[in-house]
Amino acid sequence: MKKGMASAGLTLAMMWIAHFLVDVMIGFWSVYKTISGVDLAIAGLIAGICPFIGEGMQLLFGSIGDRGYRKQLFLFGVAATGVSSLLPLYESYFYFFLIFLLTCIGSGAFHPTAVAITSGLTQKRKGLLITIFASGGALGLALSHMIFSLWYLHFQFSTAWLILPALVLVLYTATKTMPGASDRPAQAGRRYGFEALRKLFGYRDLRVLYFSQVCIQSIYWGMMFLLPDVLTSKGYPAWMCFGVGHFVYIIGGAFMMIPGGYLSDRFSARSVLLVSSTMGCALFYLFLLTPYLPIPAALILLALTGASLGMANPVAVALGNKIMPSRPGLVSAFLMGMVWCVAEWLGPGGGGLLTKLFSENAPTFALSTLGLLFCVGTALTALLPSTVDQEFELDLA
Repeated sequence: MKKGMASAGLTLAMMWIAHFLVDVMIGFWSVYKTISGVDLAIAGLIAGICPFIGEGMQLLFGSIGDRGYRKQLFLFGVAATGVSSLLPLYESYFYFFLIFLLTCIGSGAFHPTAVAITSGLTQKRKGLLITIFASGGALGLALSHMIFSLWYLHFQFSTAWLILPALVLVLYTATKTMPGASDRPAQAGRRYGFEALRKLFGYRDLRVLYFSQVCIQSIYWGMMFLLPDVLTSKGYPAWMCFGVGHFVYIIGGAFMMIPGGYLSDRFSARSVLLVSSTMGCALFYLFLLTPYLPIPAALILLALTGASLGMANPVAVALGNKIMPSRPGLVSAFLMGMVWCVAEWLGPGGGGLLTKLFSENAPTFALSTLGLLFCVGTALTALLPSTVDQEFELDLA
């Protein structure tokens, strides 16, 4: 028993560290595009197309992982996202696109695999463990701008060195056995594809949960993408625009993920999602529509906004795994990758294009327009059940 608990604890720790490193790399593009002066519309297209392809592959990777290849996908995902550290070595939009595309494909391989492994460590506390896992990614994403700008602008080191921690973790993990990640023969009913996706949409609760998350995550990712530009246009100092502002926005969500998971297990995921969406909307517009706040007040407001928006997806993923517990990889891919591939197209991609409609304070007005999705997302969340009374099984016969 103690040996099994120790093994599960080590696996959870490795999942947390890996998630931290993966999401550090994911955040590099959104700050580098501002530092290097990339056109926001083009940067938005790159930030929309690459996740649409890469994160959209989570469905494929999730099904492959459920057939017994989780460890291989885990190793590939951690290594592939590391190429984001090579962005400053090139000046071509074509290479920016290729590097960020591989980063997103790596993310698509990593996330459903790691969530499935984490979910498999417990039967009763899935919400808590998944939010612990998610907090590692949130912390990594929070520090990504700060790590990049300090390394690249302040210390003036080559960012290529930043891939080393990921490679060390890959080499270490390759020698270890992880519960829930061992190879198994392919099983009947585990070969998912577009038919499986169509049937997932056939379950009313999963369908409503999916579209509500698309709305909320579009705003979350759109704000993350344009935040350096919004802060710059409001006249805040560079240290806040290229690191600290992003940090407090993401870390707010990280701090609320574990309490959010606990509350969703203790009470109702629907209630947690409704409260987070309503509060997030109010805080989001308060920040955007206030021309200038004192720096401490602005940072607190960003942290509260991030806390409200950032906790939503892990709570939704945990709810999805309760609705259909027999397919954790597929359900996680559906509610993360299939949500993110659309949300990052609508959020960063749409937000970047919307800046072309405004001549002054374009990033702020673009985000304000994008925020109309709060209305749709909150209305859909209200349609979710308060409790999961019946578990569903995916029938591919």
